[in-house]
Amino acid sequence: MTTPEDRLARIEARMAIEDGMHAYAAAADAKYAPDRTKRSPDEVRAAAAAQAAIFAPDAVWQGGGFGGDLTGRHAIAAFFETSPWNYTPHLYGAARIALADDLKTATAQWTLVELGLRDTDGRVALLTGQTTQAWQHLEEGWRIARMGFDRLHAVELASTPDQLKCLIPLAEDVQ
Repeated sequence: MTTPEDRLARIEARMAIEDGMHAYAAAADAKYAPDRTKRSPDEVRAAAAAQAAIFAPDAVWQGGGFGGDLTGRHAIAAFFETSPWNYTPHLYGAARIALADDLKTATAQWTLVELGLRDTDGRVALLTGQTTQAWQHLEEGWRIARMGFDRLHAVELASTPDQLKCLIPLAEDVQ
């Protein structure tokens, strides 16, 4: 039988992992401006560092065809700086988080939905996939120890960025 304190600790751990994943996605998206362009190199570098900070210092990125296998927060941050996109909003949802009994480790699976505007040719793609992660609770909080993609698919939505239209104009575009 678990106590209310035990149940609360499990809920807090799960929420911390979810918050970590939301911070990861927000940092990934911070590389891009609202006008669908890549920010300055310094801003991209800062966003990549913030994104990599969600990983443990010795974490493993198993990107397969997207980044290969990388070890360590610094290598992961360097990869995040080389984004092949001019714009990508990330959405990680349908979280399935399993916490170890000691609340020191966890596994998580997320469904990824991402819109990508390629920097090489301007094609607009919808990416979907599944990520699997191992998480560790460190002094600095919950961090990703390993992240890999089980499935990653891309569907071309448009051949040029001009074909992607925002139906809600930015405030500065409204007269």
